[in-house]
Amino acid sequence: MESKVLKTVVVYLGGLLTGLSLIIYPALGPIFTDSAHFGFSSNQFSSIFIPQTILAIFSALLTPFFVSKWGVKNVLLLGCISLAFTLFLLFMSHFFIHEKTKALFLIYSGTCFLGLGFGLVITVLNPLAFQLFPNNELASISGLHFSLGLGTAGAPMLVSMLHNPNLWWYLPLIVFALVLILLVFVLFLNLNKQENTLQASTLKIPLRLWGFVLIVILYGICEGTLGSYGAVFLKNQGFSIKTAAVGLALFWGGLAFGRIVFGLLSARFKMKGITLLSALLIVFMFYLIPMSTVENWSLLGMALAGILMSSLFPSSVNWATQENTSQAIMVSGLMVASLQFGTGISTNFLGFLSAIYPLALLFKWMGLIAFGMVGLMWYMQKKSKSKS
Repeated sequence: MESKVLKTVVVYLGGLLTGLSLIIYPALGPIFTDSAHFGFSSNQFSSIFIPQTILAIFSALLTPFFVSKWGVKNVLLLGCISLAFTLFLLFMSHFFIHEKTKALFLIYSGTCFLGLGFGLVITVLNPLAFQLFPNNELASISGLHFSLGLGTAGAPMLVSMLHNPNLWWYLPLIVFALVLILLVFVLFLNLNKQENTLQASTLKIPLRLWGFVLIVILYGICEGTLGSYGAVFLKNQGFSIKTAAVGLALFWGGLAFGRIVFGLLSARFKMKGITLLSALLIVFMFYLIPMSTVENWSLLGMALAGILMSSLFPSSVNWATQENTSQAIMVSGLMVASLQFGTGISTNFLGFLSAIYPLALLFKWMGLIAFGMVGLMWYMQKKSKSKS
């Protein structure tokens, strides 16, 4: 296989499998919290994402240092091995479904490896994708995040397709096998010296880059609310486990579909105005989704929210990278860490707050976070160096 073709396969297959691995835990939320299965409480369920968030943040921030010592290929291998471990541990947990303490230990261990793997893999893949098509970097990065979104949509969809929820453990086993195939591709990957280092010219973070960090944190809070608690919210609304899984799949599917649409549009149009409008509409979605008690309208709302959110993270990564091209790996690490920090805030605090307030009310509160994100995006665009 030619070097560029193999590199393209690794970038986009890596995005797909990372997405599957990332969302397989929240996709199984209804099973984790169902008394007929694991029977975890809301607090226990939300707590399993704490090690994932911490490890993802630290691994993303440390990736530039790892790359400088070991090279891109070895860091990517380490990330893929970590993803394989998380899937294997999730599979093993089904043997202890009636021993809650042991099951929780395996799942906590799995989310530790998930955070490590996600932080390493996506931080490395972002700048590699940026280099794939030099004439349209936004489309390249949108393609990566489409494949990531396809994976995140695929996990809950696979859960919804289970005729017998007791057989959920087949899913991590299948994805585990696919990650092993990705590992083989990475082993044969041939990167030139520049691609294999991707070192930042300086480790000093420009003041303006902190604006992008804050945008992505606020975005992560919004994405984490729907992406981690969407299925649990729909189940609390009185819908079945299958409907809840479909709703989560539609959210991630909308995210993936939207990234392809925005990637294609970016070849012909300036995207900043469209991205800002999408962010503004997200504010309204956080108020509209909890108001619906009709199944089809709720599912439509989840899909539309995914589409509207789809352009925000890849656009932020591309925008920040264009303004800091000599620090691409550091920018990627900061963006991934910021995303995980934001999603970590929402997943952990929502678990705590949901014991006091209904999720429908908490979703409406998220509209204020989204509004703050819109204001910051408008300010950053006004001061932007990039015209794309």
